[in-house]
Amino acid sequence: MSYRRGFLCAPVVACLLALAAPAVAPRQAAGAGPESDAAPVVWSNFREGKTAARHQDRPLLVYFTAARNTESGRLDRETWTDRRVRAYLAANLVTVRVDMQDMPGVAEKYGVGEPPAVMLLSPQGSPLVVIRGFHGPDSILRVATYAVSGAWEYADYATWLSRQPNR
Repeated sequence: MSYRRGFLCAPVVACLLALAAPAVAPRQAAGAGPESDAAPVVWSNFREGKTAARHQDRPLLVYFTAARNTESGRLDRETWTDRRVRAYLAANLVTVRVDMQDMPGVAEKYGVGEPPAVMLLSPQGSPLVVIRGFHGPDSILRVATYAVSGAWEYADYATWLSRQPNR
């Protein structure tokens, strides 16, 4: 009899685990677990983002990406899901995501040939700095801080960065 009871329990447990997994997986994949309380990055389209940046007098962060690009996927998983990055971007910048396959003209206009790239524009739309390839949360926070601080009005990014105590 004990064999039979164990035999019936295993499928029931497997079914319960299978039913619970989909409810848990999206929350974790989106970076919204209990350890991360910041809202996800809200990506605008390019035209709306430029208008919002101008009206809100905020810098514009433009993320150039492509669907099947490995480094873009890493940014999506490791950087844009970071609680500190999400909170800082939401509080200080307008964020735009440009799929280079859908909008190649925008990438061409700003000289971005390969994804991923992150470009920061002034509230008036002037390019401030572009970083190419994968960058982790600390790097994104540094470049975003440069744009938000207004330091671009008197120093280029490399000069400003060299003067920072904790690079």
